[in-house]
Amino acid sequence: MARILIAEDDPAVRLAIARGLAPLKHELLFVSDGIHAIDVLRCNEGIDLLISDISMPLLDGRQLVSTVMHDKALKQMPVLIMSGVVSVGEIADLLDLGATKFLAKPLNFEALREDVTQCLGLRLSGSL
Repeated sequence: MARILIAEDDPAVRLAIARGLAPLKHELLFVSDGIHAIDVLRCNEGIDLLISDISMPLLDGRQLVSTVMHDKALKQMPVLIMSGVVSVGEIADLLDLGATKFLAKPLNFEALREDVTQCLGLRLSGSL
């Protein structure tokens, strides 16, 4: 069982993600902004994956990815970024920053489960 941190400010989306990922039986931790996500990542060893929205208060998803990728202890963390309002260029920029995958909202939960499984496999194999 993996530990997954989900940074999402919308309670309805957090609930939908929890339901969508329930079949995988991983431990899910939720925060509502990027500042709290960084705090949780730095204070809790054993988080295997970060899933983050782009639009959040305090520290957005783009800043969160950049912070994670510039932190020696966290930079191997796979990061799934999700949003419903970005351009192809912005997606490319996020991937260049270090995000592992981009997921479009509204989320397709079958695709989300597949991406989570793939990212966790990369993490466990050391391919990231």
